[in-house]
Amino acid sequence: MDEIADRFLELIHELEEVASSMPAQRALTEFDETTLQVFWKKWPHLSGWAGSLWTMLSAELAERAAALDDPDLDEIGESG
Repeated sequence: MDEIADRFLELIHELEEVASSMPAQRALTEFDETTLQVFWKKWPHLSGWAGSLWTMLSAELAERAAALDDPDLDEIGESG
């Protein structure tokens, strides 16, 4: 699974580089027709998948940590 995660991180980095190197309007005029058609065809699925992952991760990160009820795990300063 680490290999897939590494590939995913690299793809995010590469997409960021493309997005920061040219505005979308310029990409529309400069990318060839095949590139634009592949983007148009593939992006809704990719965007939906990424949106779902982002939503689940956002919900997970928004949950507050539950308090532990185990007194053995509480840290107590030393006395005396």
